[in-house]
Amino acid sequence: MLVNLQEILRLAEEHHCAIGSFNVYNVESVQAVLKAADGRHPVILAFGEKYDAHMPLEAMAALVKSYAESTPEPVVLHLDHTKQEKTILRAIRAGFTSVMFDGSSLPLLENIRATAEITRMAHLVSVSVEGELGYLNEEDGSGDPGDPRSYTTPQDAQAFTEGTGIDALAISIGNAHGLYKGTPHLDLERLSAIAKAVDTPLVLHGSSGIPRDTLQEAIRRGIRKININTEVSTSGVRRARAYLAAQDDPNLRFEQVTEQAEAEMTEVVREYLTWFNLQ
Repeated sequence: MLVNLQEILRLAEEHHCAIGSFNVYNVESVQAVLKAADGRHPVILAFGEKYDAHMPLEAMAALVKSYAESTPEPVVLHLDHTKQEKTILRAIRAGFTSVMFDGSSLPLLENIRATAEITRMAHLVSVSVEGELGYLNEEDGSGDPGDPRSYTTPQDAQAFTEGTGIDALAISIGNAHGLYKGTPHLDLERLSAIAKAVDTPLVLHGSSGIPRDTLQEAIRRGIRKININTEVSTSGVRRARAYLAAQDDPNLRFEQVTEQAEAEMTEVVREYLTWFNLQ
């Protein structure tokens, strides 16, 4: 069943756990996440603004709504990392239950103003909003995530959440998109300070490759939504490559390859879901 982000994060707060948010871009990725959830775990299906060039967001909305009709666990259809208001409006009209306006590159006051306006519009139709504060690198992993001076501060987090009315806040505490070049080190003390300063559920982007113990400690300190993309996607690619390398059948069909990728992605998502449920 489809719900909005506010509802699903309320469950996370009640159970002191985090909800997994997994990027989806086609039918196989949607099926992988829902199979891993297996009627037991609430999940967030995140469709990035940049994916719209590959698959129109209206088509993804129709696909997810069809699957959600027979899915017992709560499912959020979330528009991820969106900078264009027109894309957010299209998503709301198409049936997305949650949107993320990414104004993290803007000055604080401008980010507050723009995010507050998006939140006002979305809340009129019961669509949840996630905002972002603090610098992360680009979604494809390029760019430097910067030094601690670009991390989210408790003071800014408080001003941002109070000024926007958002339902979830993505923060920067040493996390980064893409593959980490070394072992990532999260500023967990900063996370604790932010959690004390705000009542809004906190989100950790760029979580692929962060060790399980670190993620679970972040959950204990207040993270309620964890975004995973790179590790799921690359696992599917590796499985497909290995399968193709082992085949010499000239009649090999495309769906046989995608089935292999989907199976591997399902296992990776399933493992993360067990990590996030601390109870």
